[in-house]
Amino acid sequence: MRQLLILLFSLFLYSCVQDSPNIKQIENLQFFIDNAKKSDVIEIESGLQYSVINKSDSNRTSPQLNQVITAHFHGTLTNGDIFWSSLDSEPLKIELSKLIIGCQKAISLMSPGDKWKVFIDSSMAYGDEGRPGIPSNSILVFEIELLDFI
Repeated sequence: MRQLLILLFSLFLYSCVQDSPNIKQIENLQFFIDNAKKSDVIEIESGLQYSVINKSDSNRTSPQLNQVITAHFHGTLTNGDIFWSSLDSEPLKIELSKLIIGCQKAISLMSPGDKWKVFIDSSMAYGDEGRPGIPSNSILVFEIELLDFI
C-alpha cells in the first residue's frame, strides 16, 4: 500500500512539472498586464506592446511585409540577458516577412528613424521551442531602430 501511495504521489509531482509551461504563460500574461499600466507603453494587441524611444519626423509610410528593412536590433530577455544585438556591427538587412511575427507587426507600424522598445510574447516569437540563448516560452524585449526600407 505504501509503495502505491509513493507511486501515485510521484506521478502527481511529475504531472505538476509537466504543467510548468502553463505557469510560465501565466507569468507572461501578468508581465503584459503590469507593463500595460506604464504610461508610455502602447499595446498593439494582446502580447505585443511597445514604448517610443525616439520618434522620427519622417513622413514616409511604414514598410510592408515584402519589403527589405535595414534596422538595428538589441534583443534581451525580461531579466536583461542579451541574446542578440546588431549594435556593435552592421544593421540587419532582411525582408520583413522573414522576422518573427511580433517584429513583423511592430516594424510594420514604424517609420524610418523611429526607435522603439518592443515587448513580444512567446506566442509571436519562438514559443515552446525556444532557441539557443532563448528559453522556451520567453518574452522577448527588442530595442528596434528602423533605419530604412526598400
